[in-house]
Amino acid sequence: MSYNDRAVDSADGTEGPAADDGMPALRRQFLASSGTIAVLATLGVNPTAARPAPETLAAFETRVDETVTDAQSVIDAGPFEPSWDSLADVTQVPEWFRDDKFGIFCHWGAYSVPAFGHEWYPRQLYNTDHEINAHHRETYGEPDEFPYQEFISEFTAASFDADEWAALFDRAGARYAGLVVEHHDGWSLWDSTVSPWNAGDTGPERDLVGELETAIRGREMRFVTTFHHSYNVIGADGYFSFAYENYPSVPEEYPEQVLYGNLPEALRFDAWLAKLVEVVRDYDPDFVWFDWGLPDVPEAYQQRFLAYYHNAAAARDAEVVTTNKDEVVPMDASVADFELGRPRHVQDQAWNAEFKVADEGGWGYVENRTFHSAEHLIHVLIDIVSKNGQLLLSIGPRVDGTIEQAERERLLAIGAWLDAHGEAIYETRPWAAFGEGPTRIEEGGEFVEDVEYGPADVRYTRSKDGTAVYAIVMGWPGCGELVLEGLTVDDPSAAPGTPPGHGGTPPGREEDPPGHDDGPPGNRTGAAAGSIRLLGHGSVPYCVSSNDHPVIDVPALSGSERPSDVAVAFALEGFSLEPSSAAHR
Repeated sequence: MSYNDRAVDSADGTEGPAADDGMPALRRQFLASSGTIAVLATLGVNPTAARPAPETLAAFETRVDETVTDAQSVIDAGPFEPSWDSLADVTQVPEWFRDDKFGIFCHWGAYSVPAFGHEWYPRQLYNTDHEINAHHRETYGEPDEFPYQEFISEFTAASFDADEWAALFDRAGARYAGLVVEHHDGWSLWDSTVSPWNAGDTGPERDLVGELETAIRGREMRFVTTFHHSYNVIGADGYFSFAYENYPSVPEEYPEQVLYGNLPEALRFDAWLAKLVEVVRDYDPDFVWFDWGLPDVPEAYQQRFLAYYHNAAAARDAEVVTTNKDEVVPMDASVADFELGRPRHVQDQAWNAEFKVADEGGWGYVENRTFHSAEHLIHVLIDIVSKNGQLLLSIGPRVDGTIEQAERERLLAIGAWLDAHGEAIYETRPWAAFGEGPTRIEEGGEFVEDVEYGPADVRYTRSKDGTAVYAIVMGWPGCGELVLEGLTVDDPSAAPGTPPGHGGTPPGREEDPPGHDDGPPGNRTGAAAGSIRLLGHGSVPYCVSSNDHPVIDVPALSGSERPSDVAVAFALEGFSLEPSSAAHR
C-alpha cells in the first residue's frame, strides 16, 4: 500500500480512501482535532478538561510551560530541593526494592508494527547504509514518503488485555512491572496532554500506561515506567540524526517536529521534563528507569525531576527508585543500572540489571526471534541477586498486544522456580561472598559476555535477619556428598564430623532427643550446631568435614521428587559461617 493510500478516517480510525489534499494522514488527523472541541462543547462536556492534543507548535509550547510550572509548586513544597546536596538525603534504595528483587517491563510501540530488525527500526530506516533502510524502501516505500510515524495508525493494540498481562507477570513471580512508556522514537504510550504523539490521541486511542498501571496495582505489585526519551531531545544530534541528514523534510513541520525532537533547545528540555511530570502526576510510578542519553540533559533538569519525583512520593508517604547509567546522576540519589550485564563482584549499594527474554532480535517484538532458555534466565537472576542486584526483565509483545507463547512459557517457568525457591531470593541480602565454583563472568559491566552455569557453581544469599545462609546450586547436584567449599563453619567442634548422615535431622524424623547417638561421630564430638533444609523438600543430613566445610548428604530423589533440575537451594540455619579461600567475593 502506498503512502497516500494509507489515509485514516478520523471518525472511526479505520483505513479510508486517500485524501486529495496531499497532506500526510496523521497531520490531517491532528489539525482536524479542533472539531472535537466544538463537539464536546455541544454535548455539555468541559472542553478544557478533555485537553485535546496541542494543534500548533505555539500551543505545544504553552502546554509544556503549563506542566512545568505546575511541577514547580511541588518542587517548591519540598522536602527536597533541586540540588545534589539536598537530593543526597533521598532514600535512593527503598527497602521494598531490595526485598522484591524481580520485575518485568515491556518494549512495545510503533516499532512493533514492522517487526523487523529490532526496536531501533525508527532510527535505522533513515540510515541509507543500513539493511533496515533497504527493507523499508522495498516494503513500504521511500522514508520521506512513508516516514516512521505512519506505523502509529497501525498500532491498534486490539488484543491488549492489561489484566491478562498483570496476571502473567504475577504468576512469573514479578514483584513490580510496567512499560517502556516512551522509547527513543518520541511516541508516548500514555494519554498525554502535552505531546500530540501519544496513544490516547493516536494509534489505539487508549491510555495503555493507565490501563496497565491499574491492573498491576490490582495484583498488589509495584508499577514501573521506563523512559528512553533523553536521546530524542537533542534533535539533529540525537536518535533521528539520519532523518535530519538524509530525509530533512521528515522532521520539518508540526507535529512531526515534536516526534523528532526538532525544537528550540530550551523547549526540548522543558518537554523532556514535562513528559516525566505527566507520568509521575498521573500514575505514581514506584520505579522510574532511565536509558542512556541522560548526559545530554542538563544537570539542572535532572535535579528538578528528581526533586519533583521524590517530593511527590513524599506527599503520598512513598519511597521510589530512579536508575541511571554510568553514574550520570550521583549514586546517593539513584541506583546503578547495567544493561545486559552485571558486576563481577558483590556491590555495597543495591543495583539494577536489565536483561531480556529474547536472545537474538532485539528487545521488542520482531519476527523469528530466538529466546534464552528459562534455565539461563533463572541462573542470571540468581547470580544478580547474589551480588546485591535486582533484575528487570524485558519482554516484547506483538503489535496487537499478545505475548508470544515462547515468552509466556519462560516467564511461567521462572515463576514456578520462584514458587519453590523464592525464600532464597525475595527479602534476602548478599552474604559475605556471592558464591563458589568454576564459572563466573570475566569482566563486570554492561553487555557482558554470557556464561553458562552448572551444578558445580553455587551462589549465596542470606536472610534479612541473618539467621540463614542460602546455598543455591545451579543444577541438580546428584545424590551423595555435596561439599560447600566456599563456606567454613566457625565452631566445627560443635557440629558432627564425618561421615555424612550423622548430623542434622533426616527428612521425615523429629529432632533427636538429648543424648541420642546416631552413630560414629567421626573426628568430632558434640551436638549439631544447626540444620540444613533443601527448599521444596525438607531437612537433609549433613556433617562438617575435617577442613571445616559443610558436607550435605543430598537425598536420592527421582526427577519428579526434586524441587528443580535448574537450580536448588539449601538453607543453612543456626551456623556461624565464614567464606573460605575458595569463595568468590
